Amino acid sequence: MAAATPRSSFHGAAAPAMWCLLLIFLVPTVATASTVVSGAAETSSLINGSCIAAERDALISFKAGITSDPSRLLESWRGRDCCRWYGVRCSTRTARVVKLNLRNDYFDDDFFSNDDRVVHGLRGQISSSLLTLRHLKHLDLSGNALGGNMSIPEFIGSLRSLTYVDLSNMNFIGRVPPQLGNLTKLVYLDIHKDFFYADAFAYAYSSDVSWLASLHSLEYLDISSVNLSAAVGWVHAVNNLPNLRVLHLSNCGLNSSTPSLGHYNLTVLEELYLPSNPFNSPAAPNWYWDVTSLKVLDIGGCELSGPFPDELGNLTMLETLHMEWNDIKGMIPATLKNLCSLQTVYLADNNIGGDITDLMERLPNCSWNSLQELNLFEANITGTTLKSVLNLTALSILNLQENHLSGSVPKKIGTLKYLTELHIGGNSLSGVISEAHFSSLINLESIDFSHTYLQVKVHPDWEPTFNLDRASFSSCHLGPQVPNWLRWQKSIFELEMSDAGLTGRIPDWFWTTFSDAMHLDLSYNKISGELPLSLEFMSVQELFLQSNRLIGSIPQLPRSITLLDISKNSLSGHMPSNFGAPYLQVAVLFFNYITGIIPYSICQSPHLRVLDLSNNLLTGGLPNCGKEDLKQMNPYGKNSSRINFANSYSLEIRILLLRNNSLSGGFPLFLKQCQNLVFLDLTQNMFSGNLPTWISKNMQRLVMLRLRSNNFFGHIPIEITWLFSLRILDLANNTFSGIMPRSLENLKALTTTVTDLDTIDDPFLEVHQYTYTVSPSDESNNDSLSLVIKGQVLEYRENAIYFMSIDLSCNRLTGQVPEEIGSLIGLVNLNLSSNFLSGNIPYKIGNLLYLESLDLSNNQLSGEIPWGLSDLTSLSYLNLSYNNLSGRIPSGHQLDTLKTDDPASMYIGNSGLCGHPLPKACPGDNPAQDPTRWHEDDSSQLDFHLGLIVGFLAGLWIIFCGLLFKETWRYTYFSLFDKLYDKVHVFFVVTWAKWFRKLGTN
Repeated sequence: MAAATPRSSFHGAAAPAMWCLLLIFLVPTVATASTVVSGAAETSSLINGSCIAAERDALISFKAGITSDPSRLLESWRGRDCCRWYGVRCSTRTARVVKLNLRNDYFDDDFFSNDDRVVHGLRGQISSSLLTLRHLKHLDLSGNALGGNMSIPEFIGSLRSLTYVDLSNMNFIGRVPPQLGNLTKLVYLDIHKDFFYADAFAYAYSSDVSWLASLHSLEYLDISSVNLSAAVGWVHAVNNLPNLRVLHLSNCGLNSSTPSLGHYNLTVLEELYLPSNPFNSPAAPNWYWDVTSLKVLDIGGCELSGPFPDELGNLTMLETLHMEWNDIKGMIPATLKNLCSLQTVYLADNNIGGDITDLMERLPNCSWNSLQELNLFEANITGTTLKSVLNLTALSILNLQENHLSGSVPKKIGTLKYLTELHIGGNSLSGVISEAHFSSLINLESIDFSHTYLQVKVHPDWEPTFNLDRASFSSCHLGPQVPNWLRWQKSIFELEMSDAGLTGRIPDWFWTTFSDAMHLDLSYNKISGELPLSLEFMSVQELFLQSNRLIGSIPQLPRSITLLDISKNSLSGHMPSNFGAPYLQVAVLFFNYITGIIPYSICQSPHLRVLDLSNNLLTGGLPNCGKEDLKQMNPYGKNSSRINFANSYSLEIRILLLRNNSLSGGFPLFLKQCQNLVFLDLTQNMFSGNLPTWISKNMQRLVMLRLRSNNFFGHIPIEITWLFSLRILDLANNTFSGIMPRSLENLKALTTTVTDLDTIDDPFLEVHQYTYTVSPSDESNNDSLSLVIKGQVLEYRENAIYFMSIDLSCNRLTGQVPEEIGSLIGLVNLNLSSNFLSGNIPYKIGNLLYLESLDLSNNQLSGEIPWGLSDLTSLSYLNLSYNNLSGRIPSGHQLDTLKTDDPASMYIGNSGLCGHPLPKACPGDNPAQDPTRWHEDDSSQLDFHLGLIVGFLAGLWIIFCGLLFKETWRYTYFSLFDKLYDKVHVFFVVTWAKWFRKLGTN
């Protein structure tokens, strides 16, 4: 019994322990069994050829949110196995979706234009069904318009398995959700927008980036073009990312930085991109100069000032340095010698202001054999020799454009065998460039000798060993013939030979050799002969042949052409039938001898924005484009959704210049489809009829309307005052009748002064990208605005944007000049001459303080001239002649300066006027009251007082200078003054004593 007790006790104590051990073994076994069962189910799913049903349903819901799929990325999204769908990847072990990649690959190809990139992407919205994909690690939807002009969805922050997120170049706006900080496993995050895609009025922003501090695993971060202007402490937030290797914060509106950080966590940061942020501060001190692990530093375009910092020498591992487009002054520091790994240096558009030899010696000697790219464009560098450049034996890119270099180019530059780009244009370099300069440049791809005094002279049979992509010889000596060696450069896609002294015909091989070129410029030469009958076999996009001596007809155009300028030649015949090339944006053909009608094919030019056919011999009317014709102009097919034509299939024309032709018919119905029109010039044609009332509805963006010298008649419709952007209205030399339209205050642009232009919608900004350029030496170019002002024809060019004018002269207008004219305070020119206007000149005309020219001559105006005219301090031309005006002519400083040679001519033909400058005196005037005499008397008194003051001051200075420089005068003067003082003192003392003595006696 005694022995049984302890055993019983042992069993009683051991039982709970054994149960615990059993549970310890059973729980993992059950869990493992559960996992096996679950895994078996998923394996079964894989064996059966399908993904997880719930995740497949989630992807189908995502697809339902896609409204447009022009590249047909989601065509394969059908059937049970979503793991085989395009862009979807599943785990081979669990069948869970781990990767979704639907990026728009067009953004990776520079061949495509920005519009093409966007148009090929998905459209719609991101469905929250993606939350079902709990195991998703990789998400890439970049380049697609799935933002719906909304902010990045907050639910993205709940996909906590994500390690890779790319939502770049999407149309997200609004606040960046701080929920992204929940993605603690994130290694890669990209939500940037490219510059061209970043809309100033539709951007994503973040005023607090503290959420970044949670992403401790992050190695790559790109939030470029996200507005961070209100983000405080962004440097400290980034400093909490110890694994960060690449940081992109370009164009984020950052306006402040941190001079230094107490403790640096960015010990592995290798690439830092901060360009295009308005720091507006000295280049040093700054926190990044202490990040010694940096290999790439880009602080270009950051409005940095001061000298180049010595702290540059701290970055001993630096390979790439971008400091271009700043305001840094002075030579690069000697500490740059420490950067032995340097391969790329961009210092363009700074004010280095030193000699190129000195600069080259300051580059690290230890990197001379490794430095590959050197860009010193417009850096105010001087020097008479380029020999120091020859030390950089590994150079592949050399850009010394737009500096102050002179002298010749050494032949040994041909020994830089790795050179791919040689840009030395825009300097005063001279001498001859021969074959020797290219002896070993077998890798050369781009050369620029433009705007120099260099003369390219090579043997006619020379065949270069390189294949160029780009070549610019503008404004240097290349001619007289198109060089024969160019015929072997079949890879060129950009060739500029404007103002290069070329004469004679363009050789036949030119058009076939450069059939694949994108940009060809032979303008401002003396090239003669005819063009080929057809250029349809070419792929050229931009063709400049203006200001030559070409004859013959205009050839059939390439389908790819976007910009054509063949103005100022002697081309004749009709316009080609395929003039409406599908991609044509700018067509400039002024100053030729083109005849016939404007072809109907322009109705099928969906992108045409600028059309200038001025100064030709065109006849007939403009084609009337119907909607069916406009649908046909879609290059992707009339039923395609790849191009969305707004405004009921309207044309895109912004600038239409047809002046000085023989065009006829009524106001063109063609213009009814031009709802984006900004400039319209139909002057000096034979158009007739009434102006339509739809002009304000269908051309709301008009800034310039010129119908001068046609045969229009009838009333000027009041609807013309509803053109809120109108700044130039020229209806002169027609037969308009009736009264001037009231409600002139509706012309909002004219009620705004030049200094307030930025407060109104400015269509010029949008048009500017489509305008064509002209040579600065060409004084008779057509990129100007001819206006009758101050009694003569004046040309306005780059300042046409600031010109505001109304010219209704030489018509048959009746009635009074509207009082509302005084509200158009921005007017510079007002010409209402040669009409039948009556009544008084509005007194509010004195409000037009910017008015430079006022012509109301040859009307029937009566009453007195408003005295407010004397307040127009900008007025330089005034003509009120041949009216019925009466009363005294106002006087004033500005009016008295007008037409000083014959001031009376401004008022001639008004029998009731009197006073200066007319010989007729006003009633009650007498010589004493003659304002001219008053003026003369006032002037003579003023002259007298001024003369008196000047004489007095001059006398004092003569005496003072005499005493200062003549020692004998000085002694004589002071001794005389002492004697005089003594006499006066004695006189007063004696007299005072006598007076007191008498007083005491009395």
